[in-house]
Amino acid sequence: MRLRIFVLKLVTIIPVSIALAVHRGYPIIGIVIVCCAWNSIFSGLAALFQRHRYDAPSLTAWDEMAAFLGITTLLHLLQPFMA
Repeated sequence: MRLRIFVLKLVTIIPVSIALAVHRGYPIIGIVIVCCAWNSIFSGLAALFQRHRYDAPSLTAWDEMAAFLGITTLLHLLQPFMA
């Protein structure tokens, strides 16, 4: 279930980022970074308020937060090479 939620969020970030970038004139990669960072923050808050365990045997919102944070960091590091 958590994996489906993550994939759905990831799939919706791309069209939303493209729409915002085209409408506002910002670079697409920058919008994707911001969207992934916000999703990381919200996933972390959800995990905190729902009291998910860090070492749970299944995927939790902490794992989703870590995945979005990893994507944000990777894109931020690759941004100079993509421009």
